[in-house]
Amino acid sequence: MAGLPSRSEVVIVGAGVMGCSLAFHLARMGKRQVVVLDRGEIGQGATLACAGGVRAQFSTEINIRVGIEAKRMLRGFEKETGRPADYREIGYLFLLQTEQERKDFDGSVRLQQRLGVEDVRWLEPKQAATLVGGLEVSDLTGAVFCPSDGLAGPSEVTFGYADAARRLGVQIREGAAVTGFLKRGDHVEGVSTVDGELHSDQTVICAGPWAGQVGELDGMAIPILPSKRHVFVSGAMPAISRRTPMTIDFHTSFYFHPEGEGVLFGMSDPDQPPGFDVSVDWAFLDRIAAVARHRWPPLLEAPVKTAWAGLYELTPDSQPLVGPLPNRPGAWIAAGFSGHGFMMAPVIGKWLAEWMIRSQPPVDLAPFDPDRFGSGQTEPELNVV
Repeated sequence: MAGLPSRSEVVIVGAGVMGCSLAFHLARMGKRQVVVLDRGEIGQGATLACAGGVRAQFSTEINIRVGIEAKRMLRGFEKETGRPADYREIGYLFLLQTEQERKDFDGSVRLQQRLGVEDVRWLEPKQAATLVGGLEVSDLTGAVFCPSDGLAGPSEVTFGYADAARRLGVQIREGAAVTGFLKRGDHVEGVSTVDGELHSDQTVICAGPWAGQVGELDGMAIPILPSKRHVFVSGAMPAISRRTPMTIDFHTSFYFHPEGEGVLFGMSDPDQPPGFDVSVDWAFLDRIAAVARHRWPPLLEAPVKTAWAGLYELTPDSQPLVGPLPNRPGAWIAAGFSGHGFMMAPVIGKWLAEWMIRSQPPVDLAPFDPDRFGSGQTEPELNVV
């Protein structure tokens, strides 16, 4: 590969699904000098460790709209990029245990329906049990199901965007760690890397859980914390099929969905301190088993075939930072998606590209304003797993 160019129109820091989506959409809209830098390999940060879920079942209007558009874009992904997204509309099933959870979701469902999610609906606990064999529902207050939600392939989507971007002239440089920012006064004019300097009109941080570290290179306090999430995959399970929905026990955050002949499953850990450790803690499996014994006993009968850990990128209100960075003209960010980055990447990549090219966002992205914590204008997302 030729050496690092000295100049580009846009440089993107991070070659996960968000960075690759943004690069593709920028190039498709006419930007030909786009360079994506990653200290590792394409998608090897948080993206390829995610569960691949795609949904419109959120509590805030902006996220519902993103989810609706994401599903539309993934249906047409192969036509757009030349590669399939492995998108399967198996549905999302949320299980609710308390009256407060039911009340909160009632407001969310009404909002989703008003915004056009026509197939989202309430289920009685016994109806939920018919969708998932072996599900224990005696203590549930209700369930919400949206059959058009589903799963897509993290690798398929990321490399679909990366390959399509390259065909449009984008350079994606792996093993190219960013070491600092090039500046004139407060204006960001590119980055320095282990391979040299790259001057650019616009610089975008798409570094996921590492966005805070990238910001620190220029003294920027970016409110994103990394948080470990475990993922386990079972052996064959006759209790489920490829059409079994993504099922989430909202009270505990225990979730599972079909994966091969078995299931992929996991659960958040509220006691997990922030950090970049992604080693597998096998003792955590015992905590998941205790929840599964109560909610979905068939899981206990299946052997665990493999496991890994990835990182969420958490913000104080569980909403991402998308847009120009305050007090840093020329610098932008798309990070902090709090577990929703994969499903939002097609849409945010497109919308941010339009904003950067046309100097105006195509929709109101104020809930994602990187400077919102200073003003106190926040709209927290509540449906976080």
